[in-house]
Amino acid sequence: MGTNEKEKAGQSGQKAPWTAKRVAAVAGIVLLAAMYVVTFISALIGTAGAGRLFRFSLGMTIAVPIFLWIFIWCVGKFTDKGSIASLDLLNSNPKEREKMEQALQSMGTNTADSDVAQAAKKALDKGQQE
Repeated sequence: MGTNEKEKAGQSGQKAPWTAKRVAAVAGIVLLAAMYVVTFISALIGTAGAGRLFRFSLGMTIAVPIFLWIFIWCVGKFTDKGSIASLDLLNSNPKEREKMEQALQSMGTNTADSDVAQAAKKALDKGQQE
């Protein structure tokens, strides 16, 4: 839930609206949980396909979160809103970026980590240009 959604929800006393990202995340959790329960019950009963179902469950444990990450990233990209799946970490939070830049400036060039500070500043400048 983004900061604006939290503020809106807190001001009106209502819960934040369900977004496509939230619906996808809850659907993924329910899908994985149901799959684990079915696999567990199948193993307890001893059905013939329990081994295949277990392998399928292992594969989906990897595939579902990856698919959800891609979906959440696409929604954020198409709506021009940042999300936890955003690839642009340097520009995702302007306030934190400003704090980081101020910290780098206050370090100066006489510190032992000046090479690290200069490299970080170059990376920040490069991220800002893109």
